[in-house]
Amino acid sequence: MISALLLDVDDTLIDTGAAMVAAGQAAAAQLWPQAGERVHHAAGLRFHDDPKGFFGRFAAGEMSFAEMREARVADLVESLSLPVIDDVTRRFEDSYEPAFTAGLRLFDDAWPLVDAASAAGILIGLLTNSSSVYTQQKLEMTGLAGVFAVVATRDTLGFGKPDARAFRHACELLGSAPSETIYVGDDVEIDAIAARDAGLSAVLLQRGPAGSPGGEAARARAAAHGIPVITSLSQVPALW
Repeated sequence: MISALLLDVDDTLIDTGAAMVAAGQAAAAQLWPQAGERVHHAAGLRFHDDPKGFFGRFAAGEMSFAEMREARVADLVESLSLPVIDDVTRRFEDSYEPAFTAGLRLFDDAWPLVDAASAAGILIGLLTNSSSVYTQQKLEMTGLAGVFAVVATRDTLGFGKPDARAFRHACELLGSAPSETIYVGDDVEIDAIAARDAGLSAVLLQRGPAGSPGGEAARARAAAHGIPVITSLSQVPALW
């Protein structure tokens, strides 16, 4: 019997990825206008993709949020051979933040799922590896502030996904047993498989085309662990 629902935030409820790419591109254009549009776009993509895994180190408790962001900006400068400028992290953030918040969009299937869970008496909470301040900002900008019974973030816990303690702690806050809790996220490793290993009913959300880069591999990984794959949050109520 399912009594609770835990959701990832970024790229599950909110289209954070698109906002990050656009904001990174805008910040690069502001700080290095002479670099050109191609480099600006590459900066936005790299800032979002984080190929050196700084966000993962933050989630593991190895870096603070500020250290993680500073490292990502430094990586842009080095990898794209951008001119070194004074106080680059602060200046990047000053340009990035307004563009990021302006670009945040809630997925169309988010509110219907919240309404369906409420109507069914399902407890609903959030578990994210982002910081509490950033998460609150996202919820406020998308109209979701105050909606969820629990908002568990990496910095409030001191550790994040895929650590099993993150999932179990969020369940404790909700007052639900892991075995009675569905967790929905968009990353096959840190969301789906990690949630399953922590004892929750894991669901992988894949919004992009099934044949997209990494998509088929993720579906195969999920299938190997007996994890259902959905393409929309509208499919979640059928699972409880």
